[in-house]
Amino acid sequence: MTSFSAFRECTGWKRPGRDHGCQPVEIVPGVWTAHYHDIDSIEKLKAATGGAPIQLVVNSALCQCDARDGFYGPGVKVMEIVLEDDPDPRKYFDQGKQCQSNCADKDVSLANRFPGEAIDDFERCSRAIDATLASGGHALVHCHASLSRSVAFILAHLMRSRGISLLDAAKLMKPKWDAVWPCDRFVDQLRVYEAHLAAPHRFSTSALVALCAGNFLVGCATAYALRRR
Repeated sequence: MTSFSAFRECTGWKRPGRDHGCQPVEIVPGVWTAHYHDIDSIEKLKAATGGAPIQLVVNSALCQCDARDGFYGPGVKVMEIVLEDDPDPRKYFDQGKQCQSNCADKDVSLANRFPGEAIDDFERCSRAIDATLASGGHALVHCHASLSRSVAFILAHLMRSRGISLLDAAKLMKPKWDAVWPCDRFVDQLRVYEAHLAAPHRFSTSALVALCAGNFLVGCATAYALRRR
């Protein structure tokens, strides 16, 4: 199983900024990603993908991105995934920027205090991509900057569709899309999913969620210890 530290050695320990500059790209045949600003209209989507037959767009940042079903016209289905990433103070901290926690602010919604459960939609998203490819279409997965949420879904799809490890999926994606940096919680969920794919009858849904929570705590402790070195 891929260790947290091995994965971070591949992605780099420092979280990229949201303006990372990566250009829209086809990660593997028929599966694309892009910064939302590069695909926020039907015209931009066509230009960004060179006119590829995009039939599915996965929007995993509904709070930041306007794309919904019909946004790109009748020929493109938009899959909506409700998911939050790390709050901004954590992102600033990871980038070495000055930040101040707002965790004591009662007006901050619970959803915005911590990343969500990406693992809940790994299978659904991957199967939708498979169905799109089987019909002759292409799929594009994005969030806002497409470095955490959307990357997690693409890595999960690569693991499931190609039967490879999380580390091998990251090594496959990183040269095409340098901004590969799922947040720590998503990394732990990907590690749980990797174990599930290796032994698909071993975990129930509730067991997967419990294992995610346990792995996340261990991952936090490991990351903290490494940063203290």
